[in-house]
Amino acid sequence: MRNPFLISGYRSPSYFCNRKMETKRIVSAIRNNRNLTLFSQRRLGKTGLLHHVFYILAKEKEFNLIYIDIFATKNLNQFVNEFAQGVFVGLTDKSKSIFDRVGKVFKFIKPSITYDPLTGAPSINFNFNSEDETHSSLNTIFALLAKSKKSNVIVIDEFQQVLNYPNKKMEALLRMHIQKSNNSTFIFSGSQKHLLLSMFGEYNRPFYQSSELMQLGKIDKAEYKKFIHKKFQSNKINIEPEAIDFILEWTKDHTYYVQYVCNKLFSSAANKITLDFAKHQCSLILEENEPLYLSYRNLLSSFQWELLKAIALEGEVIKITSNDFILKYKLNSPSSVQRGIKSLIAKELITFEDKKYFLQDIFFSRWFGVKFNSQIK
Repeated sequence: MRNPFLISGYRSPSYFCNRKMETKRIVSAIRNNRNLTLFSQRRLGKTGLLHHVFYILAKEKEFNLIYIDIFATKNLNQFVNEFAQGVFVGLTDKSKSIFDRVGKVFKFIKPSITYDPLTGAPSINFNFNSEDETHSSLNTIFALLAKSKKSNVIVIDEFQQVLNYPNKKMEALLRMHIQKSNNSTFIFSGSQKHLLLSMFGEYNRPFYQSSELMQLGKIDKAEYKKFIHKKFQSNKINIEPEAIDFILEWTKDHTYYVQYVCNKLFSSAANKITLDFAKHQCSLILEENEPLYLSYRNLLSSFQWELLKAIALEGEVIKITSNDFILKYKLNSPSSVQRGIKSLIAKELITFEDKKYFLQDIFFSRWFGVKFNSQIK
C-alpha cells in the first residue's frame, strides 16, 4: 500500500492538495510570457507546486520545461553547470542516444558522462576550464534556448543563492541574458523573502520590477482537512475529525509538517486514528528528533540557546527587545538580544517574517514546549 502523504518530491495530482488558485496564476503567467518570482517560508510546498505546474504543462507538449535548483551552487561555474544539465534534460530529444543528444545540443561544451552503478542512469557533468569558457558556455546555452521552436519555461529554484557568489555582477549578467530571451519565461523561486524582494524591488538592482511577485501562503485549512480525511478513508483507515484538527493545529498548517505527521500515522498500520493516537505519534516524532535538538545546544552559546528557547515558548515574538519579553525570560539586555537574534537568523534557526520572529522548525519549537514550558511562571 503506497503512502499517500508525500514528504518529498512530486508524484501526480492525486497526491497533491488543492493549490488551484496558485496553479492557475502560475500557468497564466507562463502562457502570457510574464516572469514570476515565487517565495514563501521553507518547506511550504513551493517546489511541489512548480512540479505540479510542470506536470500539467507536460501533457500539452507546448513548452520545453526546464528546472534547476541552485541551492548547492557556490559560483558562476557551478551555476552554468546546473543550467546546462537542466537544459540538456528539458530541451533534448529523449528518443536519441545520450551521446547524440549531448553532441547535438552542446557542441562547444565537453561534458563527462557517468553512469549510476545501480540504476545505470546517466549523469552529465559539464567542465569549464576558465572564466572565459564559462561565459562562452552561458552564451551558448541562451542561444540554444533562443533557437527552440517551442517556448521555454525555466524554473530557477533558490534563486537568492546567486547573491552568495564571488562574482558580484551575477545579477546584471543574468538580467542581460534573460532580457533578451523572448521565447522563454522564467520563474524565480526561493525561501528568503527579504533577499528576493530586495533583488526585484529595489530601484538600483538589475532585476528591478522585471518579474511578477507571488507569495505562497499555507493551504486552506478546510481543503487540507478534506484531503487528509479522503486519503485515510480511501485506504480503509478511519480518522476522527478531532485528530485532523489536532494535526493541523499542532503543525500550524505548515505543509511539510502536516505531511510528515500524516505519513507517520498512515505507516503505523492502525485501522483507526483517534485524537489520543495522533498525540502519541507526535510525541514519538519529538523523541526521535531529540538527539538532533540537543546537539544544537552544543553549537550555540548559552545565551543563544536561552533566546531560542524563549522564542519557541512564545510561539512568535513581535517586540523582541521589549522589557516584558526580556524580563520574562531573563535575557540580559536589548543589545544582547539583538546580537543573539542576528546570529540565530544567520544559522537559519529563526525566521523574521511579517514583523514576527519564530523558529523555522515547527517540531523543534514543539519540543521546546514539551521540555521547558513548565519552567515559565
